[in-house]
Amino acid sequence: MRELLQIGEIAKLIGISPKTIRYYHEIGLLAEPKRTYGGYRLYTAQDLLRLQRIRRLRSLGLHLDRIKEILGEPDLKQEVMLRNALQSLVKELTIQIIDLEERREMLKNLLAADNLDQSRLPDEPPSALLLDVVREQLGAYLTNISEESWKWSEKIDALLGAFKWPDSYRERIQDVVKHIAEQPDQYKKLFALEERFANLANEPDDSPEVERLAEDYARSGEIGQLQAMFSTNNLMGSSQIESAFMDLTSILVSPAQRRFFEEVTRRLTSSENIDYKIKP
Repeated sequence: MRELLQIGEIAKLIGISPKTIRYYHEIGLLAEPKRTYGGYRLYTAQDLLRLQRIRRLRSLGLHLDRIKEILGEPDLKQEVMLRNALQSLVKELTIQIIDLEERREMLKNLLAADNLDQSRLPDEPPSALLLDVVREQLGAYLTNISEESWKWSEKIDALLGAFKWPDSYRERIQDVVKHIAEQPDQYKKLFALEERFANLANEPDDSPEVERLAEDYARSGEIGQLQAMFSTNNLMGSSQIESAFMDLTSILVSPAQRRFFEEVTRRLTSSENIDYKIKP
C-alpha cells in the first residue's frame, strides 16, 4: 500500500497548484522529495506540514524570500524572526492604510466636483515649470495680464511641469527668463506681445486678434533674438524632445492660442515673410 503522496494529491490538500509546489522546489523553499522509479515526486506528512505553514505565512503577506529565511532557522529562533517580520508588516500596512484613506478622500472630492476635468486628475504633485520664475523676474513688466489669464497659464505650466523633461531644461529656460529680466528695455515689445498672447485664452478661436498678434510676432525683431538664444542654449538637448514639448504646448493651450501658434509658424516659415526673421 502506498503511504506517500504525489504532487497532485498534496496540492489539493493544501489548496495550491502543482505548479506552485514545483516553483517552491526551484527556489529552495521546499526540499526535493523522494521519487518513484517513474520519476514522480513522493511527499511525506512533514512536507505536507511545511507546505501548510508556507501557505499560511504567505497569506499574512510575507515574501517568499522572508519565509525561506524564517523556516531555515531553528524552531526557537523562528519565533523571534516571525514576530519581527509581522511587526514590520504591521508598519507597512499602516502606511498603506493611510495612503488608501487619503486616496479615498481625493476620489470623493473629485466625484463631488461639478465635472471631471481629466487634466486635473492627480498624478504627482504638480511642479511649476516656468511660471514661478516668470512671476518673480518679469511680473513687474507684465501688468496688463488678467488674473483669469494668469490662472490659465498656471494650469498649463503645471501640466507641462508634470513631465520628466531633461534635467538641464528648467535651469536653462530659467536662465533665459532671467536674461530677459536683466535687459527689460530691450524686450519691451516682447512683454506687450506676451500679455496679448496670455489674454488670448479668453478669446474665441476666430477672434481677429489671433491674426493680428501672429503678424506682430512675426515682425518682431525681439522674437528673432529670443529664438536665437533658445537655439544657442540648446534647451532641450534634442530636436525630438523640443518638438514634443512644442506639440504638447499647442495641444494644451486654448483654441485661440493654438490657432495663434499655427498662424505665427506659417508666417515665420513663409518665403513672403522671410525678412521678418532676425539672423543670430
